[in-house]
Amino acid sequence: MNKRLLLFNIIFYAITLTFYYKGKQDPSSSLGYGFIIIGFWGIALVALIFLLTKKVIQPKTILDKISIVTATPLLCVVAVGLIMTFNDTATSEWYFNKGNHRYKVLTFDYRETGSRKRIEYYKSSETVNVNDPFVNIDKWVKDSTWVYFSKSGDTTKTIKYKDDLQIK
Repeated sequence: MNKRLLLFNIIFYAITLTFYYKGKQDPSSSLGYGFIIIGFWGIALVALIFLLTKKVIQPKTILDKISIVTATPLLCVVAVGLIMTFNDTATSEWYFNKGNHRYKVLTFDYRETGSRKRIEYYKSSETVNVNDPFVNIDKWVKDSTWVYFSKSGDTTKTIKYKDDLQIK
């Protein structure tokens, strides 16, 4: 395999994954990181075309040609599409403070219909200081009544939790 092409791939994925994980760590800035990733992909694509036209990178084998395809956002887009197909992500997140704890409410919807799938409730494992109510919470425990819905909107089951333990 062409060493320059391998290096280009390594740098491409290192930068892409770095921005992805930065956005994952701070959800409030994830949209900004998304735009940065798209901008970087554009720059990388122009750089790859430039290196190919100037013959700095010359693909000779079938592996080199596959490496050119993997050095573009195509593989990332396909991977994200596959992950989104099988991944269940919250469509809504809501936070509030009550009784010296921060609560997090996650809502999940069915992709096909957009109707509610389930609602999950979490409580911060540690108390929240009234003077600094917006401190980052590292550990959440299941709390309150989780509600599950069918695609038609009917309640299929409810599970009660208290401090991460299921109540029968």
